[in-house]
Amino acid sequence: MERKMGSVQIPGTKYVSQSSQMLVSSGIPALDEILGGGLPVGTVALIEEDMYGTYAKVVLKYFIAEGVVCKHSVFLASQDSSPHEVIKEIPAVIHFDQENTTSFSEPKSSDTKMKIAFRYEKLPTQEVEDKHITLGHFYDLTKSMPLSDIENTDIYYWNGSRVENGVSSFSNPAYNDLLRQIKTKIKDDKYFLKDNPSKKSILRIALHSLGSPLWLPVRNSLHSLDSSRDLDMFIFCLRALVRSALAVAVITIPSHLYREHALERCIHSSDISMRLQSFAGTELETNKVLSDYHGFFQLTKLAPINSFASRHPGSLEYVFKLRRKKFVIEKLHLPPDIEDTSSDRSNKGKIITPGCHGTNRQLLDF
Repeated sequence: MERKMGSVQIPGTKYVSQSSQMLVSSGIPALDEILGGGLPVGTVALIEEDMYGTYAKVVLKYFIAEGVVCKHSVFLASQDSSPHEVIKEIPAVIHFDQENTTSFSEPKSSDTKMKIAFRYEKLPTQEVEDKHITLGHFYDLTKSMPLSDIENTDIYYWNGSRVENGVSSFSNPAYNDLLRQIKTKIKDDKYFLKDNPSKKSILRIALHSLGSPLWLPVRNSLHSLDSSRDLDMFIFCLRALVRSALAVAVITIPSHLYREHALERCIHSSDISMRLQSFAGTELETNKVLSDYHGFFQLTKLAPINSFASRHPGSLEYVFKLRRKKFVIEKLHLPPDIEDTSSDRSNKGKIITPGCHGTNRQLLDF
């Protein structure tokens, strides 16, 4: 779907001509690289929370913080935490000095000319289309975003406190109300692709811990068919809504509370699916090889939108760790065997020579 509006470049976005996609940053450079450059506009990304929901909430804060820095509109919804408290905890952006940053200036004309086929030197190239456009910023988790920056951002808060019962296809009216509020936000602020506002922007939809026990109707149990059906149908409807707008959604769900078949339907209804498997409370927590990390990061789904080839990294193993100032995702590099290393160190410096009576001596006695 074409999302580049003529020659107008929306701040905080990057257009990829190969797939006709407009990308926005997730706020985590390593995650953007894994996703092939960023989150495509018009998609729904699903994050399976860890057992305690700590790390998924951090990733969501990065997503919101990137929206604040890029002057995007933010729709924040949560029933587990106060949306106003979540927005106060988003990390502050790190401003680098221009002398220390990498220069992205345009090369000299003498370097860009084709010396062999000079007749083609004026033809546009891919580098010209994406020049001067870099996605993503760096953030400091020890500092909060200034209140002035938050107040200057268009942020809509939803906590489900004013949900009204009525005719709905959901067993829980909260899902129906949330979907209706998102549609109203897109329509009123003219984020649909058919709209033509004077100034275009991106709507970032952040849904925290969707489908948690606080989202369940009183009459239903946690593993009832109605509760899992509501979650699956909501994600499906949200994707259809976001696909026709300049919007991107990131949802975190407590996957450990749902059965496998219900979770598979939710993944099928989304465009991108990620899983954060924490080591806390498992036998991997005491593993010396994984002592520097806090859990596994798994990219379970990456839909090839507008393309026949997926950018899924394949069978690569990724791990994440939450440092004091930042959240890091890295490839898992296993160290050499500890036992072999210790045995090699003990034999280092020894000269193995044949001795009398089958014994090994460092020096031979003559």
